Amino acid sequence: MMRKIHMPRKTLALISGLVLVTVILFVVALNASEKQKAPQTPTAVTPQPTAIPVHSILTINPNPLIAIPGQPAQAEINIDTSDNDVTAVQLEFGYDPAIISNLKVTSGPMFTNPVVLLNKDNAATGRYTYAIGITPNSKVLKGQGVVANATFTVRPGTIGKSTQLGLLPTSLVTARGVAQSVLKESMGTVVNVSAVQPTQQPLDRTSTNTSGKPPVPPKGGF
Repeated sequence: MMRKIHMPRKTLALISGLVLVTVILFVVALNASEKQKAPQTPTAVTPQPTAIPVHSILTINPNPLIAIPGQPAQAEINIDTSDNDVTAVQLEFGYDPAIISNLKVTSGPMFTNPVVLLNKDNAATGRYTYAIGITPNSKVLKGQGVVANATFTVRPGTIGKSTQLGLLPTSLVTARGVAQSVLKESMGTVVNVSAVQPTQQPLDRTSTNTSGKPPVPPKGGF
């Protein structure tokens, strides 16, 4: 005849708790193993934009410019490279062909051994493109100087008129180590058509009078 074994309630509760803890630990270990097996998705890193050193400035001098019909007018195209190591310049001129004609552009003294990449004038639309660069073994352009010279004439019958010889937004300046144009600003010049070139009034060196009035002869005559 079999005897029934009676277990104390505390012992039974302890065994049940141990079984429950064992099950929980098994489930946790299984989930951790599954996470390790799953491929890890790399976190996307957003690249920070790099500041482009757009610091070069182009200007046309003099400004304003006085032009006389029948006489060649001259202008200089200057550059201030700032901290850019300039390798090439593309000048896009805009002008009024009804007033300005025979526009020609040549390299300036800042290019010691220049390579002319483009030299094209469209007199019908009033657009002139001139691109110039350094040779592979030449030094980059640094500082301030004249990159090009421009000459032109104004047409007869335009005395008293004003127009512009401008640098269009499509003008470019390239620099070593920079993929895009480093041109910050470009300024053209105002062309005023005149009958005569303004000159400084000559001084009358025969008189010591500084009042600006003609000398007064002494009373009683000479």
